[in-house]
Amino acid sequence: MIWTKNRKEWFAAALLVVGVALFISSLRDTQAPGDTSRVARRVERVLERRAARLDGYLTRALAQDPAGWLSLEGLPRDFVVYRYCKDTLQSWCHEFPMSNDRIDIRTLVPYVSSSGNSAESPLLQVSDSLGFCNLGTRWYLAKWAGDANVRVFAGMELTNDSAARRSSRTSRYLRLPARFTIRPLSASGGTAVVVAGRPQFKIVQETLGGAGRDATPLLWISIAVILIAFLLFLSAGRTRRRFFSVAFGAVVLLAGLYFWGRFSRNRVLIFSPILYAGGDVLYSLGAVILVNLTVLMCAGCAYMVRKKVWAWMNTRTRRIAMLIGVLALVAGVIVYSQSALRSIILNSGFSLEIYKLGQLSPFCVVVYLSFITLLLSVPLLLQVAAPALPRFGHRSYNAFSLSSRVVYAVAIAAYLVVTAGVLGFHKERDRMGLMATRLSFDRDISLELHLRRMEAMIADDNYLYLTSQSQFPWAELSIQNYVASRYFMGFARDYLVTTRLFNSYNNTREAADEFNSSVRDGVAISDNSHFMYAQNENGRPYYVGVFLYLDGRGDVSRVLVRLERRDTRGGRGYAGILGFTSPGQVTLPSGYSFARYSVRDLKSYKGNYPYPTRLDEQLFVELYGSQADHVRRDGYTHFFYVVGQDEGVIISRPSIGVLSYVMASILVALLSFLILSVVVIGRGRAPVFRQSYFKSRISWVLLTSLLLTLLAMALMSVLFVYSRNTSNRQTVMSDKISSIMAMMNTGMQSMPAPNSDSWRQSLYILIERVGGETASDITLYDPSGRLLATTTQLFYDQLMVAQRIDGTAYYNITYRNLRHYIQQERIGQQKFYSMYAPLFAKDGTLVAILCSPYNEETYDFEEDAVMHSLTILSLFLLFLLMSLFMVSRIVDRMFKPLSEMSSKMSCADLESLEYIEYDRSDEISSIVQAYNRMVTELSESSRKLAQAERDKAWSGMARQVAHEIKNPLTPMKLQLQRVIRLKQKGDPAWETRFEEASQVILDHIDILTDTANEFSTFAKLYTEEPTDIALDKLLREEISMFDNKDNITFDYLGLDGVVVSGPKPQLTRVFVNLLGNAVQAIGDAPDGRVVVSLRKSGQDGFYDIVVEDNGPGVSDEHIERLFTPNFTTKNGGSGLGLAISRSILERCGATISYSRSFSLGGACFTVHYPI
Repeated sequence: MIWTKNRKEWFAAALLVVGVALFISSLRDTQAPGDTSRVARRVERVLERRAARLDGYLTRALAQDPAGWLSLEGLPRDFVVYRYCKDTLQSWCHEFPMSNDRIDIRTLVPYVSSSGNSAESPLLQVSDSLGFCNLGTRWYLAKWAGDANVRVFAGMELTNDSAARRSSRTSRYLRLPARFTIRPLSASGGTAVVVAGRPQFKIVQETLGGAGRDATPLLWISIAVILIAFLLFLSAGRTRRRFFSVAFGAVVLLAGLYFWGRFSRNRVLIFSPILYAGGDVLYSLGAVILVNLTVLMCAGCAYMVRKKVWAWMNTRTRRIAMLIGVLALVAGVIVYSQSALRSIILNSGFSLEIYKLGQLSPFCVVVYLSFITLLLSVPLLLQVAAPALPRFGHRSYNAFSLSSRVVYAVAIAAYLVVTAGVLGFHKERDRMGLMATRLSFDRDISLELHLRRMEAMIADDNYLYLTSQSQFPWAELSIQNYVASRYFMGFARDYLVTTRLFNSYNNTREAADEFNSSVRDGVAISDNSHFMYAQNENGRPYYVGVFLYLDGRGDVSRVLVRLERRDTRGGRGYAGILGFTSPGQVTLPSGYSFARYSVRDLKSYKGNYPYPTRLDEQLFVELYGSQADHVRRDGYTHFFYVVGQDEGVIISRPSIGVLSYVMASILVALLSFLILSVVVIGRGRAPVFRQSYFKSRISWVLLTSLLLTLLAMALMSVLFVYSRNTSNRQTVMSDKISSIMAMMNTGMQSMPAPNSDSWRQSLYILIERVGGETASDITLYDPSGRLLATTTQLFYDQLMVAQRIDGTAYYNITYRNLRHYIQQERIGQQKFYSMYAPLFAKDGTLVAILCSPYNEETYDFEEDAVMHSLTILSLFLLFLLMSLFMVSRIVDRMFKPLSEMSSKMSCADLESLEYIEYDRSDEISSIVQAYNRMVTELSESSRKLAQAERDKAWSGMARQVAHEIKNPLTPMKLQLQRVIRLKQKGDPAWETRFEEASQVILDHIDILTDTANEFSTFAKLYTEEPTDIALDKLLREEISMFDNKDNITFDYLGLDGVVVSGPKPQLTRVFVNLLGNAVQAIGDAPDGRVVVSLRKSGQDGFYDIVVEDNGPGVSDEHIERLFTPNFTTKNGGSGLGLAISRSILERCGATISYSRSFSLGGACFTVHYPI
C-alpha cells in the first residue's frame, strides 16, 4: 500500500511537471511574436523532399510516349504537370489557374483587355531551374524540362490567393502555422526559404488576427494534464489537508486562465466574443468551460474524500446540515446550468440541435461535453451526502450503481436535448423573422449610397457630355466601358453595368419604347435623384439612372445607366459551391423554402414547397389574422410573418420527426453513461475472471458473438446506406446530364455552322436558356480543352475556376469516348461533383465538351447518409449495452444453481444446511440432486453430531462447574470438620480455630461467587445490543479506577472525539480484564508502569487500543494457549477472562493479539477495533 501511494505521488509529480511545461509552452506560443527562422528551416526540409518528388514526376512525364495521354498515378493534389508537344499543350494533370497557357507567343507590347485575360502566358516566367512564381491566383515552385519537341512544366502549389477566399491559404503539406504566411523575397521582414540552392520566398508573420490560435489545443491539454495530476495526488492520500490544497490549486489555476482569457479575446477563438458572449461573467465560451471545470473539480475533490466527510457526519445535526448544504449546491449547479445553457443557445453563433447536421460545428461537441461533465457534479455531491440521504429498502444510496448511472444518463440526455430543441426553436423563429424582413426588401443600400455619391459626377462628366452627342455606333460601347470602369469598378463582380444612348441620331419608336419600359415603373431612390429602383417583368430588381446632356443645337441626349444583379442562379452551381450571393439577396439555409404574398396573391417564392398561387381562407387567416406565428402541416413547419401593409412572408422547412429527437437523446445518453462510468473505473474488485472461470468465459463467448454480430450488422447497414446514396446520386446526376445533353443537342440542330460569326453568339444564348430551364451552370470547352462559353463568366474571369478542363475528364471524353463522365472535384476546401459530356455537330464532329457542376440543394446525400449512419450507430451502441445486460442475466441464470450451491456451501454450517430448488432436467440437475442428498445426509449427521456435542458440552460444563465448586468446598469442609472435632473434645482452642475457619470459608465463598459471575457473563455474550461508545472517555474512566497503587504509574495516550459502536458493559469488562491483568502481573514490584494508547490503525477503518506493562509478560510456551478457556498463569484464576474478552471483541468485529512490549519489555495486548 505504501509503495502504491508513493508510486501515485511520483506519477502525479511527473504529470504536474509535464503539464506545467506544456502550459508555459502554450502561453509562450500564444503571446510570442514567433520565430520565422525556425519555421523557415522546417519548411525548407519539407520542400526539399517534395521538390525531389516533383522531379520524379517530371522525369516520368518526359519518359512517356508523347502521342499518348499523360498518366501519373498518385500525383499529389498540389502538383500540376503540363506536357507540350511543339509548343502545343498535349496532356495535363491538374490545372494552373490562369487564362493563357500558350507558350508559343510572347507579346512585346501589351494590349488592353479584360481583367480576366492575360496577353502573355505566365508559364513564360518559368525557367529550367526551380523558382517561385505567380501563375494566376496561386504561387508555385515551378520548373520545366525537355527540348524543343517535348517540354514538361511542373509546379508545386504553395499558397492560394483566390478571390473565393477572404485570405490566402497555404498548402497543408507545408504544415505552416496559421500566423505565418508566404511572401515574395521583396517583402519586408521575415526569413528567406532556400530551396534548390537559392532563396525562393520569405516566411513572414502576420501582424493581424489569428495570433496564438494554434497554441489553444496545447493550452487545454496542459490544463487537463495538470488537473489529472492534482486528482492523482489527492488519490494517493485522501486527507483533509490535501483536499483543501488540491481544491485551492485547481481553483487558482482555472481562475488565472479565466482572467487570462479575458485579455486574450482577440487572439484565442474560444475566448472571442465573436463565437459567444454572455455578459461580464460568462464573457466567452472558454469562460463557460472554465467555470464548469471549476465546479466539477471541487465536486470531484469532495467525492474523493467522502469517507472523511462520512466520519465527520457522526451526529444527526451534522448529517442534516450536510444534507441541506449539498442540496443547496445541487440546486445551484442546476440553476447555473440552465442559465448558461440558455445563454449559449440564444447568444452563440452555432447550433446545439444535434439532429440538424448541416448546422453543427466542433463547438457543439465541446459544449455538450462541458455540460455533461458539469452535471456529473450532481451525483458526485449527492454521493458525498449519502449517509444523510434516505434509504431505499435495505440499500443505502449509491449514485454510481448501474441503475443510477442509467437514470442519470437518460435524465441528462433528456434535459440537454429538450432544452436545445425548445430554445433552438425560439432562436430559429427569431432568425426567420429577421430573414422574412430581409426577404421582403430587395434593395441594396450600399449600392444606393454609392449611386447618390456618383450621380452628380456622372451628370457633370465632360467625356459623357461629348460622347453622348456622337453619331458613331461605337459611342454607346465606349460610354459603357467608361462608366463601368470609372464609377462602378468596385461593383463589377456583383452587378452587370450596361448603358444605352438615346440622342437625335437614334430617335426611333423602338428606342422610345425601350427607354419608357426601363423607367416606367421606377421609384427614385431619393428626392431629386437621377437613379431609380425598378423591377422587370420577371420580378428581377435593377437600378436605372437617366442623365440628360444638352448640346449646342438645343438637342437633348439621354444616357441611360442600368445596373442589374448578376445571375448566381439562386445559390446553385458555382455560386452555391463558393458561397456567393447577389448583394442584398438573402440566402436561405438548405432545405428551407419561402413565399412572399401581397394580400392573397403569390409574388415570389423559392424552394421546393408547393405554395399556393393564391391564399385560401385558412392560410389567409393564419398569415394575417392568427396570433400563432408558426404551424405544422403536411410534414412541414411554416413560419408566418407580416412584413408590411397587406404583405406577408411564409418560410417553411421539413418538420423534425420524433425519431430524430430519440436518436439525439440516445447519443447524448450513451456519451453521458460512458462519462459517468469513468468514476467507477479502477475501484477495488475481486479477480472475477479467476474466481468465476467458466462463467467468465461463457460470458465472454456470448458477448463476443453478440458484439461481432451487431458490429457486422452496423457496418453492413452503414455501407448499404452509403452505397445506396452513392447509387442514387449517380443516377440523379446521370439523368441530369442526359437531360442537359438532350436539350443542348436539340438546340444545336438549328444553330449556324460551327466557328461562324454568329455561332458563338447563338451558343451563348443556348447555354443561357438550357441553364435557366435546368437550374444549372453550364460551361463549354473547345475540343482542345480551353474555355469556350459559360453561364457564369464571373468565376472564370476572377480565376476562381480553372479556364482549362480537368485533365482526367478530358481524357475520358476525348480518348475513351465516354458518353458522359462524372467525377468529384475540389475548389479550395469545397468538394463537389462535375458532370461532363461531349457535344457534336450535325456531321458528328466534336465541337465542345459540356461541364456542369452538381450542387443540388433539394436533397443532401451526404447529410442523409450521415444521419442514417448516426442512427444505425446509436442503435448499435444501445443494443450493445442491452446485450451486456442480457448476457450477464442469461449467464447468471445459467449458473444460478451452482452459484447458489457455492454460496450456501460457503456460508453453511451443520445447523443451517439448505436445499437448492431446481426443477429442470439438464446437466446441472444431477449436481443439484447430489447436493440435496448430501444436505439430507449431513442434516441427519449434523443433528446426531450436535446432540453428541451438546451432551459432551454439558458433560464438560458439569465437570468444569464441579471442579470449580469442588476446589473451594474441600478446604471449607476440612476447616469445619477440624473445628467440630476440637469442640467435641472440649478443646478451648476451638474458638480461635473457629475464627480462622470462618475467614477461610468466606474467602472461598467469594471464589465461588466470582466463578458464578464468570459463567453468567459468558451466558450474556450474545444478548446485549450495541450502542455508541465514547472510547476515549471510557478508557480514561477505567484507568482512573486502577490508578490507586503507589508502585504503579499509569500513562495514557488518547485520541479525542473517537466514537465506536458496541456493547458497552461487555467492552468495559474487556478493558477491566486487560488492566487488571497488567496490575496483577506487576504486583508489588517497585517502579511498575502501565501504558494505554488509543490511535488510528495502519489499516483504514480501524482504531488500535494498546495496553502495555513492564511486568514479566507471558512465556513463549504459554502464548499459544493464552486465549483458550481454563488456561491461567495466576493462582486462583478461572482461565476464562481472556477467552471471554476475545469472544466479546470478535462479536464486535474486532481482534485482540499479544506481543512482547518493545518499550517496556512486559506484556502488550493490542485490540484492533473497527470505526
